[in-house]
Amino acid sequence: MTENVVSFEEKRLELSAGTIFGSSAEELNVAAIRSNIEFSRSELKLVQSYIDLAYAGEIAITMVDGSGPPPQALAHLGNVLSNYEQVLFDKIASLEHEREMLNSPPDEDED
Repeated sequence: MTENVVSFEEKRLELSAGTIFGSSAEELNVAAIRSNIEFSRSELKLVQSYIDLAYAGEIAITMVDGSGPPPQALAHLGNVLSNYEQVLFDKIASLEHEREMLNSPPDEDED
């Protein structure tokens, strides 16, 4: 019975690789880049909403010992999130450049 499940799964992957994601290594690479771009954009939206919350002061910080939060705790959190936001911007730009390089035809002058 296990062999049937495994062979069915292998067949499904073979079929989907040729139709959804492409069959060549280049097509698979472009599909992976697109997926990574979409994930990074989604993550960027989430981080930007957290940044807005941090700078608007809508996040409450409660210390374990009951004392008040350290000074500028939310500003520090906002800075950390802003740094991550920049990393995501850079990653998306790099992935988009890589995707464009894969999608563009090779130059004929490179002989």
